[in-house]
Amino acid sequence: MEDENSPALRAGVDFRGTQNATQPVLNHIKPGQKRAPLLRYIRINLPLTTRLLMVAIIAIIGGASAVVALSNHEPFLFANPLLWGVSGAAAVFVAVGLLTSVRIWKWGLFVALSSLLVYMGGLLGNAPYVWNGASVVTAATWNVTLFASIAYMVLFWALQYGMIVAAPDNQHFMD
Repeated sequence: MEDENSPALRAGVDFRGTQNATQPVLNHIKPGQKRAPLLRYIRINLPLTTRLLMVAIIAIIGGASAVVALSNHEPFLFANPLLWGVSGAAAVFVAVGLLTSVRIWKWGLFVALSSLLVYMGGLLGNAPYVWNGASVVTAATWNVTLFASIAYMVLFWALQYGMIVAAPDNQHFMD
């Protein structure tokens, strides 16, 4: 008894034979187990919102790196070219992310990891904190590079795990 007008079949999703007939859940159940891991049950289908959120986080990383580079407090020797490199890569990512529908999330991971590496270098060097002679704004902006990088990495992990989806992809929910 198959429905020819099924929204899933019209969308190209054909998982007939699985228990709930909406997704290949058997791919996530380990041998010998009856259920998938708990995080596999969390599914958020907001592809455009997720795409804009990830682009916005990379824009924040790039802007914060530019502000730190423009300050008079260099985190470590030759940090300014690295900070400008992160800002430039973030600008390219944001432009490509807003103007095209390319799946560029691994490029964003490169920007986030580069920013995190520069942050770690600053911890070993002379990071712009208030007790090091930097202004409160510069110190706060420096910490934003850390938190935004971690936020992007968490979103990238959730995207790879299948909890969220970013445009142009879709999870084919049938509401």
